[in-house]
Amino acid sequence: MSTKTIDTAAIKQGVNLIDLAEQRSELRKESTLERSGPCPKCGGTKRLHVTAEWFFCRDCHPKRGDAIEWVQWLDGVSFLEAVAQLSGNALPMPATKRKAAPKRKAKRPDWRQANAEQIVATSQDFLFSPKGEMGQEYLLGRGIEAHAWLAFGLGFGPRVALPGTEGKQRAPAIVLPWYRGGRLCAVRYRFLEAQAYTDADGHERSAKQSALYGSDFSGLLYGGQALMGCAEDLRTLVLCEGEINALSLWLMSHESAVDVLSFGSEGQSQNLTEAMVNHAAKYRTVILWADKPEIAKGAMRLLPGAFAISSPGGQDANDLLKAGLLGGVLSTARLKACSADEAREALLWDLWDGAKGLQGVDGGTASVLKRLADELGKPVQVSELEPGRWLALG
Repeated sequence: MSTKTIDTAAIKQGVNLIDLAEQRSELRKESTLERSGPCPKCGGTKRLHVTAEWFFCRDCHPKRGDAIEWVQWLDGVSFLEAVAQLSGNALPMPATKRKAAPKRKAKRPDWRQANAEQIVATSQDFLFSPKGEMGQEYLLGRGIEAHAWLAFGLGFGPRVALPGTEGKQRAPAIVLPWYRGGRLCAVRYRFLEAQAYTDADGHERSAKQSALYGSDFSGLLYGGQALMGCAEDLRTLVLCEGEINALSLWLMSHESAVDVLSFGSEGQSQNLTEAMVNHAAKYRTVILWADKPEIAKGAMRLLPGAFAISSPGGQDANDLLKAGLLGGVLSTARLKACSADEAREALLWDLWDGAKGLQGVDGGTASVLKRLADELGKPVQVSELEPGRWLALG
């Protein structure tokens, strides 16, 4: 009967600990051989120190450890599980005389293992707690109501690191998770105020937003978590710039058969992927809203049949929401996108359903409803409920 043991020397020779650690922390060069950065277990700045062969954390792991101990410590697994993860084998390897395995970069773990889901969950709890009052006031001040926070999974971080400061400078920010197929892929931080500061290298910088280390926005649209997820051929899709604009549009129109997705930053509409175009093609109507007319027209070429609009008077969707004008602008765009009476009648009843769901509509939407009802000869009565803001259907 042969005895199998674990060739730990070969396993450790086959792993560069710097490569392994860089998957879980943003490291800076200390010397030719050593790197340092935030500890992925306890946080902080420059607590973690790593070379190709060993690591330690000044606070939570002061004793030097090797690659196997790194996996055990960080992922909370057994020795055998750590060996299997690093070697790619399900069982311990037999000790045989052989050449050391060539050095290779360890397989990148699922990004969610880097505490991203916990960060998002903690920020969500914080937003709805008394300590999240600052974030609540910011969102409500922009007209973003609490049911939208839930639908999009918003959170609040009271001390988010400013880019390039190694965590030494922080500011409060709204936490915006990005998903693909229900899987968390990226996290955007939107600071409550634009930040002007000096980074760790002495450079003057400014930042309105940042992202969680490891976020991957490629091929993503923001807002998938709030999609209806069915009957796209009976619904309207609005594609816009900016997460706050997407939240604003959703608040005003989601009850009227509208789904909303965002490209993210300005100009990203030019980066539509084939998958995005194919998804948009499922909808009865697609409206593309960009702040600048040239961006809207450029993106429209990527979406045959889409109706493009630009922000009127330089006001984006959130500006219009705060001014009480967003419903009218969007409803008018939806009407202009209708090419036949059948589509116009479908819009009439979409707006009707939306008014019932939202318990009223703004004046601009009410005007579109009245116009459609008169032109199509439908018995819809629009009566004033509260002057200057809400109109009800009677």
